[in-house]
Amino acid sequence: MLIIKKKPGVTIEQPIGAIFRTVNLIEYKSPKDHVSIADFHQVGAYARLYSVLNGVDIRDMTISFVAEAYPRELVHYLQEAYRYEVVEERAGIYRVRGDIVGIQLVESKRLDGEAGVWLQGLRSGLNGEGLRAILERGKGMPKGAPLSAYMYVVLQANSPGFKEVLRMSEASFEEVLEEFGLTAKWEAKGWDEAHGEDVRKLQKYGMDPLQIAKALELPLGTVFQYLSTE
Repeated sequence: MLIIKKKPGVTIEQPIGAIFRTVNLIEYKSPKDHVSIADFHQVGAYARLYSVLNGVDIRDMTISFVAEAYPRELVHYLQEAYRYEVVEERAGIYRVRGDIVGIQLVESKRLDGEAGVWLQGLRSGLNGEGLRAILERGKGMPKGAPLSAYMYVVLQANSPGFKEVLRMSEASFEEVLEEFGLTAKWEAKGWDEAHGEDVRKLQKYGMDPLQIAKALELPLGTVFQYLSTE
């Protein structure tokens, strides 16, 4: 799950960001997976827990479920059990109306253009060409957008593809990362375990300690230690 905080005054022009409020949870399923009824309840419960623990008004939160296939079973359940209205606002993007939390379902295979490219970056298995497209589009994101948190997740999930990008480029690893505002530290086994600054940066962009630990490949206890000494 990816957590994105939208800063006041920042406009997200991507269609999937039209629903975004202050805190936005994105549950992205792998190409072979689907959004289940259990996923809906689990992420919904997490949203409410996040609201309580972080003092965020639940009305200022949204949830996006992203999968390649249309979640037919879930839609039927929401309509029958909750009497929610599910409306396709544009190709592949369905707004769920009736809950205090903003909810949308995204059928990624039907997306095109920029929206499709950005969502593809949240999955693993990208080759060098696909990852290069993600990185290039990152240059155009507005100042204040949560690019660093997004890029950490993308690169952590696609380290082989990123190494391919480096082979295709004359720039060094450090130069490529610095271009996107990321800390230029990398080891064969993952991110350098001395990234206290990186841990705090990801928390600033809305990632919780467990997500940071996974993204940086750090022990959860180490993450808490960095956060407690900021």
